[in-house]
Amino acid sequence: MTDTQSEYIAKAKENLDLLNAKLVELEARANEKTGDARRELKAKLSGIRESKDHAERRLEELRLASKPAWNDVKQGLEQARKSLSESIDRASERFQ
Repeated sequence: MTDTQSEYIAKAKENLDLLNAKLVELEARANEKTGDARRELKAKLSGIRESKDHAERRLEELRLASKPAWNDVKQGLEQARKSLSESIDRASERFQ
């Protein structure tokens, strides 16, 4: 693995950690809600957790990827990270 790859993986891990912190914040906010709002947010969070797990699996795949496969796996991680980020942002806006 080149330094550039190592640096990219470190930055991707840092980004996923930040998104996970936002997810934890949303989960805390869900616990403050009641009734339908709480149920709706909890349902959304379930899907977001699945997206987070998917992005984390992609990061692990990236760590293990051979040089020829690295760019393809990197693209998959970027798509997973973007989807996770957008889901968190939408839920944050919806349940302020």
